[in-house]
Amino acid sequence: MEDDFSSAKTIFIHDYLLVFGATILFWDHILTFGDEVKYIWLRPKLLSSYWFFLNRYVGLLGNIAVITLGFTILTPTVCKRYNVYRQILLVVNEVLVVVLLSLRIYALYNKSRIILVTMLGSASALLALAIWALLGQKVAPSQLPLSISRGCHIPFPQERAIRLAVPWEALLVYDTLIFSLTLWKSWSMRNYLTTGKGKRSSNPLLMIMFRDGTIYYGVMVLATMANVLTYYTMPPNMKGGLSMLASSISVTMMSRLMLNLHATSDEGLYSTTHLTVNTEDTYLDLHPLHRVPHTGEVELDTLMTADLSFGLSRGGVEGGHEAHSSRP
Repeated sequence: MEDDFSSAKTIFIHDYLLVFGATILFWDHILTFGDEVKYIWLRPKLLSSYWFFLNRYVGLLGNIAVITLGFTILTPTVCKRYNVYRQILLVVNEVLVVVLLSLRIYALYNKSRIILVTMLGSASALLALAIWALLGQKVAPSQLPLSISRGCHIPFPQERAIRLAVPWEALLVYDTLIFSLTLWKSWSMRNYLTTGKGKRSSNPLLMIMFRDGTIYYGVMVLATMANVLTYYTMPPNMKGGLSMLASSISVTMMSRLMLNLHATSDEGLYSTTHLTVNTEDTYLDLHPLHRVPHTGEVELDTLMTADLSFGLSRGGVEGGHEAHSSRP
């Protein structure tokens, strides 16, 4: 019985971490729902709006089911299916986040095909590893007395746990790739992001994208690494115990990144920031549809697809560009 109680203690901690992760997701949804209505629901819907909804509500509704079933007494067969559902939900949540992060980078690099191919190749490898990790699961639910533990809990043997850690490790690699691309673009645009006197540019949109991207990477490295370590070092019932927490943080931060971008760019999805380019040797190359007629100005939309496309020519934009904001 000592082993049973030791397992029950581990399961107890695991359940608390599950609830904690879900609480972060649900509570942040409540806190930011007003901004969601203001910047997304009340605006015309475009592609990035629907990606936002998928990221926001697949995680929310899917984890409601996880919490409900996780504390319900299930038969061994149903419990196994529940475990597969949990793993699939984690993969889907992370795929949605990866898509949104990739769209941001694709826009930052002016729809570069090289960048697109690099990200698609890396993301495809990540998805293949995740699917591989889910295939052939041969595990059984914990057989503890109901007086000790209730709900569906599946312990992972070490070999299986190491395999399940691979998708999270691949995700960490992809996050590092995204952060590196963001950092490189930030360095390339360092003269544009500051004025000649070393002060920040009056255009906050790019600063927000670089700042939020850095914060996202820092937090997710800690969360993902902590979860990976559980697969290698924790008891069988605790392996992957931080998966829900890491996934909830990822979904929550991605939603906030999008809302921050919309809020910063003059309060809304269709708000714009105009950049006046005064030099002949350097310029911002945006989509032709976003050039403002008869003014020589270039429109920078808040969307994270082609509508937020801008690039650099001849080594980056130098100082001396005048930036101002306007509403359509």
